[in-house]
Amino acid sequence: MLNAYRIELRRSPLLTAFPVMIAVDLLVLFGRSRYWVGVWPEASVAAQVTTLFLGPVLAGVSAWQAGRASRAGMPESLLAAPRPGWRIEAARLSATLTLGFLAYAVGGLTAAAVSFADAGPGFLWPSYLLLGASTLTVFASVGHLAGRWWPSAAFTPVVCSLGCFISMLALPFKFNVLAGPPDTHLRPLPVAVRLLWALALAVLAVTAPPFRRSAERQMPRWGTPARIRGVAVVSAATSFLALAAVPASGELREERPSSAIAPLCDRADHNAPRVCVWPEHRKYLPELTRMAQRLNQPVQPWMKAPDEFHEFGLRRTKWGDRGFDITEGHVRTAAIAMADQVFTESFGLCQPPRKDRQSWQAMENIRFWLEYRSMGQDPAVADKGLHLEGVGISAAQQEATKADRMPSAEQRNWLTQERSKIDLSWCKPDERY
Repeated sequence: MLNAYRIELRRSPLLTAFPVMIAVDLLVLFGRSRYWVGVWPEASVAAQVTTLFLGPVLAGVSAWQAGRASRAGMPESLLAAPRPGWRIEAARLSATLTLGFLAYAVGGLTAAAVSFADAGPGFLWPSYLLLGASTLTVFASVGHLAGRWWPSAAFTPVVCSLGCFISMLALPFKFNVLAGPPDTHLRPLPVAVRLLWALALAVLAVTAPPFRRSAERQMPRWGTPARIRGVAVVSAATSFLALAAVPASGELREERPSSAIAPLCDRADHNAPRVCVWPEHRKYLPELTRMAQRLNQPVQPWMKAPDEFHEFGLRRTKWGDRGFDITEGHVRTAAIAMADQVFTESFGLCQPPRKDRQSWQAMENIRFWLEYRSMGQDPAVADKGLHLEGVGISAAQQEATKADRMPSAEQRNWLTQERSKIDLSWCKPDERY
């Protein structure tokens, strides 16, 4: 068995395609985005996403490799071979998976290497890597089984590659995740069910009896022992049951309990508000503390910041979560939530009547001004890469942009004017938190 595996490994067409697979892996890893660098869960997801593109290559090569013996006119030789046919197929699929997993490992180790300096304690999250491994195994197994049954040198590999890729994207349940915020993690049960399905497919791919064409129907059946046919039946039943259990196992991700970790907190100076983030987001903490410091600088006596800012997920309550979020590495989304907290701390919860357009517009103007102030950048730079949509937002952005570019004295006068437009009778202290 080991000798057959070595032979298949040396003869695998993946050896030729291996540099291409590594290039695809690294291209997807760094070409899709780079905000994951320095964040362990995001780096783990980035490494896992590459399997959606490595998988089709693996499926096509696996189909070509599995159909090679039949295309060479060797069915009789396989039946007469001293070792069972399923062992030969197992060695062939194992060689394909070995090279596929090696390419996958190159991407994962690269993601770990570039993240190590900024990510702090920890490493890649195994659950995401196992999810990617199950995807690769499914691609390779389906390709191997299709190649054995329809040993075309071109048609079957192409159909397997495209079909598997489209199927993975079109399924109502997912076999991959595209983002890994630290406030969520993968649930063990859905990952285990996907791994079970992948392993059942792999066993089926090597034990399923081949289709017997007209030229092969006179050959003896002793080449596939009854116990192996039984294993094939059990693996087929298991794969169908596992696939049916995938949607029943629930969502892939769930909220990560904040009690499981110690938040990472810091402040820019002893007077500035404290900022707390998930430990995995430590690289953003210096910039976030400076944002909190800017929001705490007095502009008007009635403008005040809260004592603490917390990242989303660290302080969940029955009323929701008012924490700031970091979306795709963009702290501008954190500025939105932090500005809203400053506004609420200064004014309370304001709910003017819908027809009171003046109050609503003034509130939006002040919120945007606070966002720009927290960023400490020109508004055009602060908004770069962020798409904001909503009623009245464009006008508020324009007004806040003009105000942010005014001298300090004029900004204070502008704030006083905007506050005078808000009917404070519709504002009440926020007692929910």
